[in-house]
Amino acid sequence: MLTPHSAETSAPTGMTQNPARELANSFNLRVIFFLLAHMPLAYAMEALPLLATAHAVIVLLLGLRWALLGRSRQVMYTLAYIAGGDVLWRMTEARMFWEFGKYAIALLALVALAVELRRMAPPRRLRGIAPVLVLVAIVPAIVLALLDFGLADAIDPISFNVSVYVALAFASLYFWRRPIDRKTAPWLLLALMAPTVGILFLASFNTVTQIDFMSFKNAASSLRSGGFGANQVSNTLGLGALCAFILIILMPRARAARAVLAVLMVAMLVQAMLTFSRGGVYTFILAALVFGLHVLRTPGARGRFLLLTAVFIALIAAVVYPTLDQFTGGMLTTRYQETSTTGRLEIAEADLIAFQDARLLGVGVGESVAYHEYYMGDPLAPHTEYTRLLAEHGVFGILIIALMAWMLLKGYLGNATGLGRAFSAAFAVWTLTVMTHSATRIAAVALVFALSLALWQVSPARRTADDETEAAAAAGSPVKPRIGLR
Repeated sequence: MLTPHSAETSAPTGMTQNPARELANSFNLRVIFFLLAHMPLAYAMEALPLLATAHAVIVLLLGLRWALLGRSRQVMYTLAYIAGGDVLWRMTEARMFWEFGKYAIALLALVALAVELRRMAPPRRLRGIAPVLVLVAIVPAIVLALLDFGLADAIDPISFNVSVYVALAFASLYFWRRPIDRKTAPWLLLALMAPTVGILFLASFNTVTQIDFMSFKNAASSLRSGGFGANQVSNTLGLGALCAFILIILMPRARAARAVLAVLMVAMLVQAMLTFSRGGVYTFILAALVFGLHVLRTPGARGRFLLLTAVFIALIAAVVYPTLDQFTGGMLTTRYQETSTTGRLEIAEADLIAFQDARLLGVGVGESVAYHEYYMGDPLAPHTEYTRLLAEHGVFGILIIALMAWMLLKGYLGNATGLGRAFSAAFAVWTLTVMTHSATRIAAVALVFALSLALWQVSPARRTADDETEAAAAAGSPVKPRIGLR
């Protein structure tokens, strides 16, 4: 029988007697396969919308099954995956109603909460009352819309504008001060990022195959966004790049996975820039910068952030941007030098006029579009969520904004300094910035907002190599290298 000492020396460190099993259990391999598998999956989903439909339904059903079984970690992964998959399902024309992603998040979070509350003994009150108050605050404007439009005509504007708050409220209740440890955090980010890899593939494939028909103008392009809305694609790609950025910093030992993440991060930003929708790129930069500033006093993470940032800036400035600018005939520079808000400022001004006309209850959900048409000659949808809340919800809109700000502040202060607050701040900044220029068009707004309220317990307890060797030897197993967060 092997002694602890001979067990350590009989096989290379980190290897088992079965190389095939070791390869299958490789963290690097699992990460790389999980991410890259979404490229052919997205291609197949676009070719077969029925497959896209089945994919969306299966994801939701799996999440509900895990919720009923009380598997909170799998529920969190599914919620993140739905948030990332929302735009992918729309792009591939899944036979689902338009706001499926938002309602799926709300339903899954609600079922998971109900199961958890039922199993608690003695029963415990909900984690926070603020998300419930958000649901209450949207009711008056919904009633006004029903009275003005009638039930049949009010459904679409109510669903378009309010569904995100239903998802935000239930997701916030679910994640409110919920611990997310260093084993869960990487896979949660990977679940959120994976569908964006599929979006990247579709947008890039469409760009390459349609290059002979392209003309670069100073405007966002659906042709370079996989045939879908440039704002939604740009924002989702920016979110995927943010997840990759954070993962590269948090996984110091997973070198192969980090290399793939770095390539995907750059590719996502390149494609986001090519959409000519600037919001996704700016939002990524702000959120990544906020994350980095919070880890400057964290040993290990600080060095990786500074190195990654330096290499990234040098690569973009010296290679990527000049190449893209040449490819677009100089229009990329023209686009990013422009200071115009492309109508967003005028829409916001029309919203403020609507608020002045109905300060108490607002004009009702969807009614701000009439003000946009009157003052701008075009019934444009809202782009700045904060002014839409004022216009359509009146004083209750101010209450909703105040409640969201309070929740974000509580979530931030409730996390430990360093990595914990870095997560909370980065996700809060991403959400608030997207709501400034793209309202609440994508389901990720609700989920990322909720993630900023969680307790990010991603700083591991310090443990020496000798401690690990002794623990592994005592268990009668070879020592394996840790891939944990540092």
